[in-house]
Amino acid sequence: MSTATKNQALLPTGGRSARRARQVAEAEAVRAAEASYKPKDGYTSWLLTRCNRELGRHVDRVLDEVDLTEAQYGVLQALVHLKSASSATLARSVSVTPQAMVGLVAALERKGYITRTSHPGGGRVITTTVTPLGQEAFDTAKKRVRALERSVRKSLTEEEYSAVVDHLEKLSNALSEL
Repeated sequence: MSTATKNQALLPTGGRSARRARQVAEAEAVRAAEASYKPKDGYTSWLLTRCNRELGRHVDRVLDEVDLTEAQYGVLQALVHLKSASSATLARSVSVTPQAMVGLVAALERKGYITRTSHPGGGRVITTTVTPLGQEAFDTAKKRVRALERSVRKSLTEEEYSAVVDHLEKLSNALSEL
């Protein structure tokens, strides 16, 4: 019996936790298969995609502990930095559509992390700001994400880390000019 089959046999059979357990098991199987794959061409894009997925998986886990998604964390981060913003500005800041931002804002508002008020200049613009509870959630999430980053960084020397950052910045700039 394969490891994947054994894991599936141990999974709960119903409800949200069962779905999540199946998703985790499937993701583990995919990661195991991907670990040994080295394409002949396009290896840089493959590695960047794989690193992004792996980091994203860990960030998702850390943020899940504080009941935030990566996009919600991004919205809070933008609001903490900007102090207040419209939904359109927030959508641009976290690279989602304005339609997707409606759901993100609604979820954060339900949690009590943000408030929305009419813009002082009038019109239809609604300004969004972080509440004290939202600031607390953001601070907690930021500490956990930074701890994750420090943990990952330990696998590199200072010189290696600086080189990775320099190269990623160069790649990012090159891609933004395409």
